[in-house]
Formats: sequence, structure tokens, C-alpha cells
Amino acid sequence: MAQGGGIEDWYRGLPKVTRGYMTAAMGTTVLVQLELLAPTLLFLDFEAVGTQLEVWRLMTNFVFFGGFGMPFCFSMLFLVRYGRELEAKRFEGRASDFLWCLMGIGLIQIAVAFVMGSMPFLSSAMLSSIVYLWSREYSEQVLNIFGLFQVQGFYFPWVLMAMHVLMGGSPIADLVGIGSGHCYYFATDVQGYELRAPSMLRNFFDTQSPAQQRIANRQNAFGGHQWGGGGQRLGG
Repeated sequence: MAQGGGIEDWYRGLPKVTRGYMTAAMGTTVLVQLELLAPTLLFLDFEAVGTQLEVWRLMTNFVFFGGFGMPFCFSMLFLVRYGRELEAKRFEGRASDFLWCLMGIGLIQIAVAFVMGSMPFLSSAMLSSIVYLWSREYSEQVLNIFGLFQVQGFYFPWVLMAMHVLMGGSPIADLVGIGSGHCYYFATDVQGYELRAPSMLRNFFDTQSPAQQRIANRQNAFGGHQWGGGGQRLGG
């Protein structure tokens, strides 16, 4: 295979959850642009969810970032850049925990939207949460903002919010994203809770190391029993 690869190699090289999120967002936007799917079927409508059982709205509102344009391109750029780095470092080998993290943050944002009653799409808020968690993981990294000034990673979410306001936007989505992201950070990093994904998600998404795979193979050879039942890794 030629060195450097192409778009397919780049796409396959993305972490699982980031790749899936980007694919869902791109696919949804293409369907909307081709008028095969109406945006009115995607937004968060609690009345439709409750009375007509349109439960898909609880998920689709997170994957529609608007039609093709500069805001959409920037959203995809941020999702790939910061989602990939966050998943590769903080959740290395634990794609299920990253998905579980996004699901928990999503529930918080849905609850906030229910109280506020004026947030039909939470995709921007979710993106802000990803950037916030990235900023905590890469707090010392220095970013160059459009070649105009530099900012430490820790302050990056707040700089983005300020830029949105200066461009005439609302800070609500950023605040909801930062707040819900901080809830996860506070629970895991400050209080020390281990918010692990259910075993079904771990078995489906997570990548085992060679040592873990050899242990799993030996277990399967003896009927798949987990002797000891502690769930502790050898050498841990």
C-alpha cells in the first residue's frame, strides 16, 4: 500500500465513536440537502416524543448541525480534531466509555432543554462538551486562533463562546455544553466515580490488547468461565 494513504485510510484511522458521530452527522446533512429527510423530523420535540412516541428525536437532534456551509464545516473540523484526540487519549482502548460519556452528557442536555423549552437541536451543545473535556485533558496545550492570538487549551471553550457572541450568536448552547461536560468531569476526575459502560457496550466497542486477548482465549478454552470473579487485570 502506498505510504500516505488516502481519504479511506484517514477515515478508517479515526477512533470508532468519533468516526461514527461524524458519519451520522454527514449522512443526516446529505439526506436533508437532497430533501430525502425533513429537518422537522429531527429536532427535539418533547410533545411528539411523549404523545406520538417519536423517540428517535432524542438522538437525531444531536447529529444535525445544519445545512452545508462554513458553520457545518467548522463543526465537522472541531468534531474530528478534538473528538479524535479526546477519544485517543482519555478513552484509549475504551471506546465504549467514550460513548457512555456522550450518552450521559446527552441526557443532561435533554433535561436542560426540557426545562428551557427552546433548544430544538443539541448538536452544538454536544460539540461544546467534547471541546470542554478536551480542554481539560490538554489544558497546557497552546492553540493558535486564526493566526491572530494564542490561547491555552484550558480556556479554549470560553474563547469559542466569546467568538460566537461577537459573531452575533447566542452563548446558550456553549454554556449548556460546558456545564454538562463539567458534570462528567466533576464526577469522574474530582469525585473519583468510575463511570464505566455496561459490559454489552464494552464487548462490542472496546479493543483488547494482545495480553488481554490471550487471557480471553484461555478463558474461552475452558468454557468461558471467569475464575475468581474479581475482574482485576493481571499485573494491575
